[in-house]
Amino acid sequence: MVTGANTGIGFETAKELAKKGFNVIMVCRSMEKGKDSARIIESEFSGAMVHVMKADLASFASIKTFSSDYLKMYDRLDLLVNNAGVFSDTHQKTEDGFEMTMGVNYLGNYLITQLLRPVILKTEKARVINIASKAGFHGKINLTNPFHGPSGFKAYSASKLALIWWTIHLAKELKDTDVKVVAVSPGRGATNIWKGKSFMMKIVRPIMLRKAMSAAKCSQTGLYTSLAEDNKISSGSMYENLTLLPYNKRCLDYESQQALMKLTREITGVGIGT
Repeated sequence: MVTGANTGIGFETAKELAKKGFNVIMVCRSMEKGKDSARIIESEFSGAMVHVMKADLASFASIKTFSSDYLKMYDRLDLLVNNAGVFSDTHQKTEDGFEMTMGVNYLGNYLITQLLRPVILKTEKARVINIASKAGFHGKINLTNPFHGPSGFKAYSASKLALIWWTIHLAKELKDTDVKVVAVSPGRGATNIWKGKSFMMKIVRPIMLRKAMSAAKCSQTGLYTSLAEDNKISSGSMYENLTLLPYNKRCLDYESQQALMKLTREITGVGIGT
């Protein structure tokens, strides 16, 4: 399963997994765009098994409907790639009233994973891959108001730090299972994430794209952590350029991590063990 699979890194990830013979669930906000992308994959690889399902990660209701439908249709989930993400350069809110970037990049991916936990735990050697970013190493999260903060780069780096904290936390919670949870820094990609309407983004976009890699190149570390042998992957860790990327002090702030996990459980109503 790949979230945000109709474009960019998500599309390239879904395509490569389909090429390798996986039955790929492409989770997309737009069924029309998702089906267009699925047809491209099917046209390139004869026998590709791709199925498009709708979920808007900016809506708890949509995530819950999707998860319920999936659990009725399938009894296993070998791989979940939490790829869906946004960069909101202006202040926008999710359907549930949270700042858009933190709401999608962190809360949406958290909720969809927790709701799919039953099939993840039932599946032998399942993996959860969180597409984070090294921007999280510089993120700052206001724990008195983490989900209603500013937009732009501050929100983006905060959302990626939250993903890193959650990766570490979830790996510890599942340490007695054979599920592996890892974070990935895909690198700066030439994707739609740098689109924006603000004056700042019109200036920043060409700068960010100047040395950006293709989406296909950015997908490589996520694919590596998805497919590598168990002894090559350390649960709770982060990878970049196909290698282990050591966490900095901010990522290892255990007290803040625990505070965010508590707030997240209260906001979403779900958590490990529920």
